[in-house]
Amino acid sequence: MRGSRDLARSLTTLKARYLAINFIGLAMIAAVFVYAGVAELIKWKLAPFAGFAKLDPQTVAFIKYAFLALAAAQFGIIKAVQKILPVRSVENLSLAAIITFTLCESVAVLGLVLFLLNGNSMDFYIFMVISLGFFYLFFPKYEQWEERLRAGGSAEKTI
Repeated sequence: MRGSRDLARSLTTLKARYLAINFIGLAMIAAVFVYAGVAELIKWKLAPFAGFAKLDPQTVAFIKYAFLALAAAQFGIIKAVQKILPVRSVENLSLAAIITFTLCESVAVLGLVLFLLNGNSMDFYIFMVISLGFFYLFFPKYEQWEERLRAGGSAEKTI
């Protein structure tokens, strides 16, 4: 009887933690759209905007491909974080989610940096779409968290 009460209390705590993390994730997704607004505002106010750095096209292409490679590496890092951190305890689920959100958002920041360097807003939007795709793929699901809690053993140790 006591075990089921502890599990119920843990699940309530887990739900509250999940909702807080969910809110943080949604705020970080909103930040990506704020970056789009900043890019459009800069493009509009400084028209024609050619970037703050006068770079030759080969340098811009190199930076773009380096940033794309970095975004691809972040995909692998996110997968590793989600696999490694939560395995130790359910308490790490929140930490893994925050790290994941940060890595997802940083892809959009790479796009914003590229836009500020060369002035091509399409570069930013490519990275924005990748970032939003990462958020879609890696946004935590409550059912997965609950499953880990149930598999984690003692509710007192995991929450």
